[in-house]
Amino acid sequence: MTLPLRDALDADLSAVSPASPEGSALAEVCACVLRMVSSYLSDGTVFAGEGDLVNAHASFAYAYGWLDAGAFLGLYHGRSVPGDYDFSTSTGPDLRAHLEEKTARYERLLTEAVGSISPAPDAETPMYRTACQVADAGRVALGRGQECAADLRLEEALGWYSYGYGWLDAGVQAGIFVILGRRDIFTV
Repeated sequence: MTLPLRDALDADLSAVSPASPEGSALAEVCACVLRMVSSYLSDGTVFAGEGDLVNAHASFAYAYGWLDAGAFLGLYHGRSVPGDYDFSTSTGPDLRAHLEEKTARYERLLTEAVGSISPAPDAETPMYRTACQVADAGRVALGRGQECAADLRLEEALGWYSYGYGWLDAGVQAGIFVILGRRDIFTV
């Protein structure tokens, strides 16, 4: 069910604290990332309360993508990137058409996002390798989502697409990517 994902996200968000000194550039990035995680946790909770478990699930998974990208970037203490997620849930048969539409749309969105970014740092720097790893996290999530979709596990597919997109959006916000395609699909 979606609510355990919300509860886990809430607990994981509560466990982090900024790692960078107040007023530093990284503290600003950290604040942005944590604000996005909090916003999507809140949005997902509202969606769940309204019975829209499809949008709730996508919101929680997207927030986890932001949270984990921030952890990978070293923005805060109290979190390491887990090895895997179980994005399986049941949104119910009444929401099947909504789930199918949103899953297909998010696959297209993540596919476009993966193709719209390029590492911003110089290729000889550690941050270049970091940008490549964040981009890879988006690509891996896209592939996992496509595998789930092929097996008709659409809730899992939507979770992976949303999660991967959160990684890329956080990377854009952190300044490690140059946007080569549509800017309007990113949080900038």
